[in-house]
Amino acid sequence: MSLSTKILIAIGAIIALCAASLIIYKQYEISDRQQAIETEIVKQKELSDNITRSLNEFATKQDMAKFATDNKIDLDIIQKDMDKLHAEIKSINVITVISGGTKKDGVPSTGVGPANPNPQTPTADCNGETIPCPNADPNGYLTARRDLTLSEQFGSSAVPIGTVGFSAWKKEPWFVNVLPRQYKVATVTGIDENQREYVYNRFSIIIDGKSYDLRIDKAETKQEYPSASFQFWNPRLFMGIDGGVNITVLRGEFAPSFDVGIMSYGRYKNQPDFSFLQLGIGYGTVSGKLQGVVTPFAYNVGKHLPLMNNMYLGPSLYLGTNGDISIMGGLRTAL
Repeated sequence: MSLSTKILIAIGAIIALCAASLIIYKQYEISDRQQAIETEIVKQKELSDNITRSLNEFATKQDMAKFATDNKIDLDIIQKDMDKLHAEIKSINVITVISGGTKKDGVPSTGVGPANPNPQTPTADCNGETIPCPNADPNGYLTARRDLTLSEQFGSSAVPIGTVGFSAWKKEPWFVNVLPRQYKVATVTGIDENQREYVYNRFSIIIDGKSYDLRIDKAETKQEYPSASFQFWNPRLFMGIDGGVNITVLRGEFAPSFDVGIMSYGRYKNQPDFSFLQLGIGYGTVSGKLQGVVTPFAYNVGKHLPLMNNMYLGPSLYLGTNGDISIMGGLRTAL
């Protein structure tokens, strides 16, 4: 068998192994994503100082779009702006605060406004004599405006709305003073080592310089589950060690190497699941020769191991300076 034939067989075997591994991984990734969407839910939690942690769940891109539509959020407008910033939508957070509402009858005035500048006492003729009408204004409504302070109830908190008043002696009797209100939502977002987001919210209404921190009834976040993708230019430096067979002289070979990975595939760019097309240089400890190294792909086994997240396992093809060819396999550590 000629040397060129051996090279072609080795390259074909590596390509077939690469394709099979990628197909198997893709099926695993789809299953893993669906399981995460169905099971990984962070429940809403009330903390002190009316701070609320949002309910958080992973969602597909379609679920995210529906969630946005249901809450009247135009994602197209947001994405167009993000495109200018070279960013992309990862999560949507929506909070809901509900006031209790108030409905009362027979409510007394809460204050007395300005006095009637021209109070008049109704009179009547009695046997040719003009006398004041008895009980003409028993509640004093004709003497001064009557005011009522309005507030909105949020649980145990009463937030002022303003004041209405009624001047019974005027043709246009109503007085209205609605206080200006500032609504404020403060959101803090955290992220863990698995890219899961945690969203904390506080809702406040500020009136006359006073802040009313209110309980949040519902806080919900939809976070798009990170899907794996190819990065055709994601250079990374690796240090590796391989063992295998020198197919030119049929003997074992062992070699450390330094490599540069060109492409990657995975959910996270800094911790990809696969590294593709690693090129480097190694030293054959058996042959005693420098060797060029090509690693077509390597899988990140480190994410399944404790204390590791960038340990890769894959096959390599070594070409010695003396023309020897070795088919090897081993580990790579991203530097």
